[in-house]
Amino acid sequence: MDIIKDKNSKVSFIGISLGGLSTIESAVAVLDSNLHIITLDKLFSMSDVKYFLDNFAGKQNAVIMVSIPENQVMLDHKWKYNSRTYDLVNFDKKMINREDWTNRFSLRGSEYFKELSSKNIDIFRFDIDNMKKVMGNCYAYRNRTPIDCKSLQDTLRMKYNMRELPVNMLPVAQLEAILGAILAQMITFGNDEFDCKIIGEFEELPILGI
Repeated sequence: MDIIKDKNSKVSFIGISLGGLSTIESAVAVLDSNLHIITLDKLFSMSDVKYFLDNFAGKQNAVIMVSIPENQVMLDHKWKYNSRTYDLVNFDKKMINREDWTNRFSLRGSEYFKELSSKNIDIFRFDIDNMKKVMGNCYAYRNRTPIDCKSLQDTLRMKYNMRELPVNMLPVAQLEAILGAILAQMITFGNDEFDCKIIGEFEELPILGI
């Protein structure tokens, strides 16, 4: 099954690493068909994301990958777990699901991305952890720490010969955006090393991965 219909018309590959909140750094990366970096920039609010995509010339000739952001309201610290009762969430009226804290992923920007898809723009979702695993990034490194960032940047420089990447460390959100752009290029032109496919669906958009 061909995920991208008109492959020959695709000249730009966009990856967006989307944070779960506006206070968490997001980023965008645009690559050409040879994986050369055209644009690499930080984004924060959804207004920044919308402004970039709305003003990007040639969206019809691009493949866009947007990461699925983690829900920052979800319990992620030991003291938070220990402060709760151990009753089942769905059966305990005291455990009110305020602000979707029981959901693993954030719905941030989903309606806007579905709107773009309805305009026949090739926009999909991707899982950053899936791409990091493919790159061989070590799971022993805590996510978004300096060593995790350095490992990912070195992998991109060596594996894909991305000499545009500086020697000093880039923000990890920009590196994650590059992963999405690389996946967009792989999905479009195929890859002998990996099997790119649809691995799920999130808010009515396919999740692509390897």
